[in-house]
Amino acid sequence: MAEIVCFVGLCALGGVVAAQGTQPPVAHSGLSELVKIDSFQTTRRADNYGIASFVLSNGTDNKIDSVELTCWMDGDRERATTVLVWANQPVPAHASYQFKNVNIGVVGPNSRSECEVTRVE
Repeated sequence: MAEIVCFVGLCALGGVVAAQGTQPPVAHSGLSELVKIDSFQTTRRADNYGIASFVLSNGTDNKIDSVELTCWMDGDRERATTVLVWANQPVPAHASYQFKNVNIGVVGPNSRSECEVTRVE
């Protein structure tokens, strides 16, 4: 699977906001230390797609409008998928935000999914 683009509905919010602003994307080096995924949980739908919920902790000095996640199953990073997640409202600098119902792609019946942030805008 090449790439999955996923629009996320955040709890109690409606509508998708397109990324706007002039700030540059955060560089990948050191990104995992600045933008973290906490409380990552997945469920498998009947159609074998994985649905994730997680808290995104923004340790940068900039707001985040979207994040690119790289997700894989059972430690197999070679078969990872890329998921682009847009926030309904920007995640403020040095704040955390709950994402729910993020489609991370096809998963196996007893697989263990993992994701990491690979880019933010």
